[in-house]
Amino acid sequence: MKMRTPTADAYGLSLRDRTELVSRVAPFSDLPASEARRIAERFVPRRVCRGEFVFLQGQPADTFNLLACGRVKVIRELPHRQVILRLIYPGEIFGVSGGWGQVRYPASARALDDSVVLRLPAREFNAVLARHSETALAVIRDLGARLREAEARIIDLQTVRVEQRIARTLLQLAERSAGDDSRVGRVSIPLTRQDLADLSGTTLSTASRTLSSWHRRGFLLAEREQVTLLDPDAIRALAEDDASLL
Repeated sequence: MKMRTPTADAYGLSLRDRTELVSRVAPFSDLPASEARRIAERFVPRRVCRGEFVFLQGQPADTFNLLACGRVKVIRELPHRQVILRLIYPGEIFGVSGGWGQVRYPASARALDDSVVLRLPAREFNAVLARHSETALAVIRDLGARLREAEARIIDLQTVRVEQRIARTLLQLAERSAGDDSRVGRVSIPLTRQDLADLSGTTLSTASRTLSSWHRRGFLLAEREQVTLLDPDAIRALAEDDASLL
């Protein structure tokens, strides 16, 4: 379900805003209202402009992060390229390494839009886990889901055609951006071709060539920093590897 949160202009999130956000997202959704408020009091809002880093790979992992609005990409820098590990949407946690004893962040986080991030010192997060076993279990479930996603992505990179990977990536992003609406009509996804290539495990030239082909065939509208799905059913068929559409 699409998360409704304050806009990036609302940098000065009130305690009520922070408490409402904390109380409806994992791993805090099962906590008593008084504890959710207590945690919200400790979160510090930070405005992050588009293109700015929330944290850098190798920096001390001293903060737990919750995205209030905007979008953030988690990236791993390799010698000759970068890989996007995850896209973070409002109401999602990221940068939890410090909560599990990692000294430094294993990846970087960079804002795709003007965003507001709520930051909690790792020691405070550790204290919450110690007080509430249900929160620790929720975090474990979240990490398990991420591991399964990573394993599925590795399998896709080794076994799935690049066009099929691009189609799957677009559908996943559409569903996260528009919820159930992604199955019925046009869905716009703010995304550069380079980011799409990084998410799909391919090159910029291949992603651009594929989008241009699908643009000509009326499946989508490929703009400079946005892709609009005009025919989600056709993209879904491509994701399922319907050879007649490739």
